[in-house]
Amino acid sequence: MPTPNSISAQHQANNDLLIKGVTCAIIGLVVLIAPYFMQASELRNIFLQGHIVGWFALVLGAAFVVQGFVRRRKTRAAEALLVPKTTYTAERKKNRR
Repeated sequence: MPTPNSISAQHQANNDLLIKGVTCAIIGLVVLIAPYFMQASELRNIFLQGHIVGWFALVLGAAFVVQGFVRRRKTRAAEALLVPKTTYTAERKKNRR
């Protein structure tokens, strides 16, 4: 069973993965879209030739984001196991006192 310290470490790792994914996806979008807003130059030609890199960064970023959300869901499920749930009978006994 996971401990509260490992749960907080998992939260931090999940957040880091989401941030990396969003950053990578933004970089991919910039590489793909930038040539259409640039004037004709050598730099524009370089960006046009880098479309494979842009698509790779976009797909990699999306994969990181999906993995981050899946891990976050698993962490919340593990967190729910740590929280003691009161049953109906335990609540009745507590209210009798």
